[in-house]
Amino acid sequence: MQNILASELREQAGSNSYNRFEYQAHWIVFHMITEYKKKSQFLIFCEFHDDMAKISDTSNPACAEFFQIKTTAKYNKWTIPHLTKTSVKKSGAVKNSFLGFLFYNFLKFKNECSKCHFVSNVGVDEDIKAWQSLIEDQIKVKDANNKLYIKIKQSLESEFPEIDPQEFDAVFDRFVQETYIYDGDLPLDNYERVVAGEFFKMLENDDLYTSNSNKILRDIIEEVRKKSKTQMAMPTSYRKLIEIKGISSDVFSELKSSVKKISSQNYYKEFEDYLIEVGFSLQKRKLLLRTLKEHKLKLLDISKVLYQDTTFRIIEIIDVVLIECYEKLDDYLYLLNEVRERCNQIIKDDKEFNIVTVEAIFYDRLVSEDSRI
Repeated sequence: MQNILASELREQAGSNSYNRFEYQAHWIVFHMITEYKKKSQFLIFCEFHDDMAKISDTSNPACAEFFQIKTTAKYNKWTIPHLTKTSVKKSGAVKNSFLGFLFYNFLKFKNECSKCHFVSNVGVDEDIKAWQSLIEDQIKVKDANNKLYIKIKQSLESEFPEIDPQEFDAVFDRFVQETYIYDGDLPLDNYERVVAGEFFKMLENDDLYTSNSNKILRDIIEEVRKKSKTQMAMPTSYRKLIEIKGISSDVFSELKSSVKKISSQNYYKEFEDYLIEVGFSLQKRKLLLRTLKEHKLKLLDISKVLYQDTTFRIIEIIDVVLIECYEKLDDYLYLLNEVRERCNQIIKDDKEFNIVTVEAIFYDRLVSEDSRI
């Protein structure tokens, strides 16, 4: 992904149209929910070289998919002429068409661009349906429908007159087989309600009050808005890209796990009962309980990526200590001292953590039967 991480961004400011931008933010969340239900692992990057970029191999990223998310009230279906229509900028330069921008991704990023998507609130005409059916069945468009292949190619050629014809042909052959155009299943007239409905179904938690779930959804959408609008300097590192532009599929797993705990009074009663059992004073019990609740709420804030990363590191340390010191498993003071010693540097590096937070996480880990946070 070195080319993607090094190249200047084409779109920095985001959408100038409020309605389009809102639809785009909601569709990104809608797409994340849909992919999460399929148990897919992914990283979403908002307004990065296109309206959205996505990486599926999060541990060893080599390429990305790019998405254009467009709305229209002018057409009831997209056609190739609509999608390849160019415009003239104030400077007099030609602005690429929708498909021209997607073609440019294949041209610029080569094998680092695995697929491109054009997503909208309306469907497509018969030509595009024929094109899409061939690539979905992994059939070469050039061989199966040469007339259509030439029509698409000729519609794009005029946008790239400076490119060597042989290079254009090679890039186009990838573009025509890996560009997906479809209705994104999110209607323009009530997209907010549809996304909310899918989100609530995904949580599947009767204990979660509607007001709380509404707040969580608003927070996620606001995070997409913020990351879409945030500009970043290029080149960048993968870690920095995740921090500034990224949202992970893990966010929903963490939300579901954490929300269930936060909405469960029984869980906190069990935690407090354990503290009573080991003989802690009322003041210490209340402090640890309050700290744990604050910690769980921070885990629900998907903007706190580094906080969550630090939490995972602390939990890993606790789990290692519990295994290595299994013979002293009932000596909680010995275990806590081991954890404190190993977490000292983490506390120094991350100002949001202190010894009370680490201790609250430690006792939470002892009490919890869940393998997750």
